[in-house]
Amino acid sequence: MKIGIIGGGITGLTAALALRKSGITSVVYEQAVELNEIGAGIWLQPNAIKVLDWLGLKGEIQKQGIELNKMEITNNQLIPIKKIKSEVVQDEDGNRTIAIHRARLQKILYNEVLKSNEVHLNKKYIHHSFSSDSINLQFEDGEDSVDILLGADGIDSSVRKALFPNSPLRNSGQVCWRGISKMNLPDSLKSLGQEAWGKQIRFGFSQIAKEEVYWFAVANVEHLKKVDGLDRKKFITKLFESFSPIINELIANTESTNIHQAILHDLKRLPDWYQSKMCLIGDAAHATTPNMGQGACQGIEDAFYISKYLSKSPQNVQGAFEEFQLKRREKVDYVVNTSWQFGKMAHSTIGQPIMKLLMKMTPDSVINSQMNKLYAIDK
Repeated sequence: MKIGIIGGGITGLTAALALRKSGITSVVYEQAVELNEIGAGIWLQPNAIKVLDWLGLKGEIQKQGIELNKMEITNNQLIPIKKIKSEVVQDEDGNRTIAIHRARLQKILYNEVLKSNEVHLNKKYIHHSFSSDSINLQFEDGEDSVDILLGADGIDSSVRKALFPNSPLRNSGQVCWRGISKMNLPDSLKSLGQEAWGKQIRFGFSQIAKEEVYWFAVANVEHLKKVDGLDRKKFITKLFESFSPIINELIANTESTNIHQAILHDLKRLPDWYQSKMCLIGDAAHATTPNMGQGACQGIEDAFYISKYLSKSPQNVQGAFEEFQLKRREKVDYVVNTSWQFGKMAHSTIGQPIMKLLMKMTPDSVINSQMNKLYAIDK
């Protein structure tokens, strides 16, 4: 059984490793000429860490990233809205959130995949066709055939558009900037993930390596109308000038050309993720806004479960896909919907005060219970 994976990002590479661990051969096809993630970080929460530990990669990720002891939402001067215990960022087994540069994580996965799997770069998927029991893949440069195809090609998935042409994205009405600042945080902040809230704007950050801090800033798109000739860095500096001096220092120590801007979208719920012997995973199936920090984590979970069900039912591929979707649907829907609502409330003049009040009133035990449910993975 030969499985083709379209997309060599975090989800696609993790899927190749999970399939290999389950004794299944796969080939990864990536459209990029070389792997080169944008200059941004990622927070790998305990559910993702469990899968990466199962793949034997947790140690290397810890080595190249920073383990976070606590995640906090604060006011614009970095005073926590609610002081919470460190257990909120770790699961019952002690796995904690690890902050790491996306490119570094992708490189770890890529190097591990190359030990036994094929990865073909510069393979842009164009379309597919069927012949007997095979799926014929047409790329911009060449062709190949596989028995099963997994679409792991992200929110703008070409595979999804081929399977489900009516699969629109949903515009959040918010813009996000991401960057890497060349500096060290004060010792008191080095093991924290923080998100500071102002009036309809947010700024999050954490150390991801020595002299590297990942940060992101979110605002309603209406703010873009106020640019008035300023370059991106000057505009963000002005937008967050009333925030903590540390936040202003982070922006100042970021190269303007390395600040990435994007309008936040998610994917409207698809009735199904699979068709025949083809299945979508990760953002291709259920892209979410980044408000819960679970986008890549859910893709990593998908990789674990798709390998589990395909190895359990190798002769009944459609049945495996059906089980996979049944297993994953409830959790994925919860993440996508909660993340969407979180973003809307956090940027609402009425919603944000309500959220702050709810945070203060919610007992740590309830938060821990919610987090452990989110972090849960089958043994």
